[in-house]
Amino acid sequence: MAIIWEGNQPWEKERPDGPVPENAVKIKRPDNILSTSLPFGVIPAVLCFIAVFIRRSESTDFLFDLRFMPVGFIIGILLIPVHEFLHAVCYPKEAVVYVGVCLKKAAAYAISFYPVSKRRYIIMSLAPALLGIIPLVIFIVCPISWKTLLTVCVVPSFMGLISPSPDYMDVFQIIRQVPNGARIQAANDGLYWFK
Repeated sequence: MAIIWEGNQPWEKERPDGPVPENAVKIKRPDNILSTSLPFGVIPAVLCFIAVFIRRSESTDFLFDLRFMPVGFIIGILLIPVHEFLHAVCYPKEAVVYVGVCLKKAAAYAISFYPVSKRRYIIMSLAPALLGIIPLVIFIVCPISWKTLLTVCVVPSFMGLISPSPDYMDVFQIIRQVPNGARIQAANDGLYWFK
């Protein structure tokens, strides 16, 4: 697999499309993906809040050491490129994946025009949620007296589980629109499925 880091490039940059089969069907997606995907971040946010409230009930002391809250935020920000690379490594070894950041639109991306199975596309879309699940598990299992670790883990857990909201929305659309056994391929104008 070739991962091409594009750095800070415009989102609209045209990349060479892979040939989409004539019988391919375009997957219907909302025009404004970021704002439309916000509801898909509600359940992960609620899960994080539930974890905080459960941990809070274990002690009468304040749960966090606020001096370390910026550290957690910085870790969360530094994991944004890792989020995109987790998408990229899910593609087959023969795929070319473009990874980059668009500061103008405050968006990072990983895109490949290589066709993949519906199952692989769903796994690829959900893989970055690990960046929220891992710190959330650490937050849940570490001793309540380890305030520094609790503080450093809470922000990345929220960020890591909420930031894949557009990916969750894509999975929802794919489950609804794409039949089992189909392949999914990205193009410069959207996502397509075909058999």
